[in-house]
Amino acid sequence: MKKIRIISIILLLVLSFIGNLKALHITLPEVQYSLALNLFYKHQYYNAIKEFNNLIKEHPESITYVGKSYYWLGMSYFKLKKYLTASYKFKKVISKFKKSKYYIDSYYYYGRCYQLRKRYKSAIKIYTKLYKYYPKSEYADNALLWRGVCYYKLKNKKRALRDFYIILRKYPKSNKADAARYMINLIKGGGKVVITKKIVEKADTSQLQAWQELLMTKEKALQEKEKQLKVKEDILKRKEKIINEAEKKLNVQ
Repeated sequence: MKKIRIISIILLLVLSFIGNLKALHITLPEVQYSLALNLFYKHQYYNAIKEFNNLIKEHPESITYVGKSYYWLGMSYFKLKKYLTASYKFKKVISKFKKSKYYIDSYYYYGRCYQLRKRYKSAIKIYTKLYKYYPKSEYADNALLWRGVCYYKLKNKKRALRDFYIILRKYPKSNKADAARYMINLIKGGGKVVITKKIVEKADTSQLQAWQELLMTKEKALQEKEKQLKVKEDILKRKEKIINEAEKKLNVQ
């Protein structure tokens, strides 16, 4: 009897809650979406992923919130540096939810996922489409900057310079203009650019990310050279050893 009463009270509370939501014109998908988004902003990405997936599964009819959920799923995986999985979620928004408010955002981060996986040619194609079809979007200068960086990574300095000069011409007041100038100086200066404290303080996130990627590339190149030098040193030591052994044998004879 006691159990029945408890269950009845819970049902009444649930029905009351749903009634209040209807009175406020708030839907269950909206509540679930807000909960998941709140978890994302608290950096609880795995919990956010769980809630967004629940929303998609439980409310497939809610096109608006399902589309938004796929975008934030992509962002959650992006924050976790799971770029391949993130790219699948952004691709879902691009292919199935073209009217979503996060459509262009998804296009941009779809390109970033490929770039961060070092799939530079694929990233270039995505950035090209983004810039071509949405030249007035907030991501247009970003797309040019990262496309230029991708060309630079592929050692196509001519195409890279073209993109950086377009940024200076079309978006001179953009915060990407400083990053473009830096890259131009880097290419024309043969890879030698002095980064002062003042430059770093003025730099935005995209510029700092570009520098970080370039520094990592240079560091890897230096490590590779060090390995090659070590191999050469080992070969020389072996040769010296063989020569010394041969000289000893000759002296004995």
